[in-house]
Amino acid sequence: RCSFCSLDHEKPKTRMTPAILENLMNNLVNDNRFKKVEVIHLHSGGETLLHPQLGELLAIIKKYKDLAKNKNQRFPTVNLLTNGTALFENKTKEIIDSGAVDVMRFSMDGGSPERFESMRVRAKWAIFHKNISYFCQENKKRNTNIKTHIISVIDPINPLKTSWMDKQFVEVLNMVNSYELRHPHTWAGEVDIEGESSNSQNKPHKIGCGLLMHQLVLLPNGDVNVCCTDLNSKGVVGNIQNQSLFDIYNSPTRKKWLKLFYQRKKHEIDLCKNCETF
Repeated sequence: RCSFCSLDHEKPKTRMTPAILENLMNNLVNDNRFKKVEVIHLHSGGETLLHPQLGELLAIIKKYKDLAKNKNQRFPTVNLLTNGTALFENKTKEIIDSGAVDVMRFSMDGGSPERFESMRVRAKWAIFHKNISYFCQENKKRNTNIKTHIISVIDPINPLKTSWMDKQFVEVLNMVNSYELRHPHTWAGEVDIEGESSNSQNKPHKIGCGLLMHQLVLLPNGDVNVCCTDLNSKGVVGNIQNQSLFDIYNSPTRKKWLKLFYQRKKHEIDLCKNCETF
């Protein structure tokens, strides 16, 4: 659990059902209006690997991945994000064997083992290091096509470079195919950030928001949100259990918010008014 997260941990825990995921996959593969969708990210406000039906969910994704291939249709790249603490050997093998995941992304914050443990509440560096090392070794040994990537959030006082980082931390960065160093953001204005984060800098060139324009977030109960930084469901514009995905994408509320952005009236949208804008 990251110390800078805006998620309300008191709200009821909900897990996505296979039926809801199947509904999403059916919309994506069988509605030609979504043929240009580029990426599916498996994460949102929780640890993906803790889902008790992970294997079944990955099997559904693989089924539709194969269906798209048989239709000579491009399927989105599937990214799975994890904090690595539950990535034990059996999970590594389950993910690799599934054939569903194209990119494994790991959250590794802080710049040193000590700062990692303070930023990632209850996480242990030794366990994380062991799990990530095993995944990378097993992935390489099997010669799979799964790419590996690290997202590393570091304190605003530190530059976005590795020269100041602990040797062990840099060693893990060098295990993966690519990595991204970030300063923290405010989660749509819900978290205060100490120091001058690069994300809080003024962005006069921004007219629209890349998140609002280019993504939808399917929540475990079937609700669809417009923003991945909104962990507390303020931007819900529909539910996939009683609407088509395209109708949700084309919803009057979403279109209204897009128009307000283009008119530079972001301050009129409660969800967005305190956000840095992406």
